[in-house]
Amino acid sequence: MERLLLLILTITFGVTSCKGSHKQENVSNMLGLLKKGDPIDKFWNWFKENEKRLRKFEEDPDKYLTEVLTHVKKIQSGLAIEFEPPKNGIINMTISADGDRNLFTVVQNIVDKVPTIEGWKFIAFRQRVNLERVKGMKLKAADHELDPEKMKFFPIINSDTLDLIIYANGVTEENYSQIAYGGLLLLDNILGEYDCVTKVRSYDFHNMPTNKEELDGLLPILDLATYVDKFHNLKNIR
Repeated sequence: MERLLLLILTITFGVTSCKGSHKQENVSNMLGLLKKGDPIDKFWNWFKENEKRLRKFEEDPDKYLTEVLTHVKKIQSGLAIEFEPPKNGIINMTISADGDRNLFTVVQNIVDKVPTIEGWKFIAFRQRVNLERVKGMKLKAADHELDPEKMKFFPIINSDTLDLIIYANGVTEENYSQIAYGGLLLLDNILGEYDCVTKVRSYDFHNMPTNKEELDGLLPILDLATYVDKFHNLKNIR
């Protein structure tokens, strides 16, 4: 069963300034922090109180994910949550930065503060998925389906940096954004979210060529993780 994903909506927080001396302002800020408390601690306290009910998420995934994300957004907007069905009595819950490198520290801080909660495993960032599961992933993007068994890539190496062109059927100017978003979700599963962001400098998405000579120069997307690992291993040796 594929992982269940729901993205949090972006929200904006207002900042109110107040008059007075710096000392008064600092005291007020400290009191405000003490009153507010650490939002990460508050989230985990809430989760621990409700975890038995949340274990029933398969009954209504959208409902339970929305509830969890409502509380997560009190820590930081832009995060994503994934639940996996229980395996051997353990539910994996992934906290993702949704590919935003600026949120990596927040995700790590959240997972670092996880309390002991029996029957749950909390994971920072989307992890690599084994190739057999990747082969079965068919992602809808606009009116097209992204099939990893039919996708290819071309590496562009510039000194110690790696850029990738990803090829898929049906990429146009009109659907580029949707194809790119779906493609990056797929790459998160192939490379793992952390490596997807930190080990490749940029991605571009092109329509699959029809010329045999061009096709012969491309590599299967299913070989991408092996290629990226080899590139960085060789870079570290040099």
